[in-house]
Amino acid sequence: MKLVFLSFLLLSCTKYSPLTKDSVGISIKNINMSISQVQEVPWKVGKFREQKISQSFTVMVSMPKIKVEDLDYLTESRGIDAWILRVIAQRGSVTQDLGSLYTLFRPRQSSRVTSSAASSISFKVYYAAAYASERFRNAKCPPFSHDKKFVDLGVEGEIEEFNISIAGAVPYQEKSQLIELTPSSFNGGNSLAGDYYIEMAPYDSHKKLIYSAFKRISQHVTVKSEESVGIKDCAGVHMEMNPSGND
Repeated sequence: MKLVFLSFLLLSCTKYSPLTKDSVGISIKNINMSISQVQEVPWKVGKFREQKISQSFTVMVSMPKIKVEDLDYLTESRGIDAWILRVIAQRGSVTQDLGSLYTLFRPRQSSRVTSSAASSISFKVYYAAAYASERFRNAKCPPFSHDKKFVDLGVEGEIEEFNISIAGAVPYQEKSQLIELTPSSFNGGNSLAGDYYIEMAPYDSHKKLIYSAFKRISQHVTVKSEESVGIKDCAGVHMEMNPSGND
């Protein structure tokens, strides 16, 4: 009984972003999204796995809280059935679109339709040396002479609400990852130092259409610096020529 009451209390305290319909159009107000967690994924390397470098970092993003009936209205009236997110890397004056992923309002899990959208999603940004395959990630000597470790990884920026106005449909040609089907990950390159921004938009996953300009959430991930860690057992070893990592 206490568990039921607690669940009811949590639901009743949830702050939803309201959907408004008027003569101007459809809008979603006071959307609250944040980066709830960022975490380094370590990589143990060397002959006896005695050294540690960085393999990637995992980001967890809290998603908009919208009432089910409002999500249903977006789907029935406009065909919008998902949120699409893209990850933008800023390294000095260079901006790079790492790719995008989308999450359905009603995820397909084990061939069943669930009742509500995901409250949060996560993805990884890998060093190029670890991105290609699990076999590479299990290597004792990383490919491409990768020996870097994060010195300062974190989240910057305050949480700020924003609004979205549902506009005319615009084709989105970039191939996107459905977050339910495969672990979502991006290739960050040989260096991950830089800032990582997350942008979102309402999305029709069947017709590949977005219904607003991408909105950038106020927080971002930053890798302020990284350092090279000498891996003595791997001097002169080119793992990409020997991906099994055998001695």
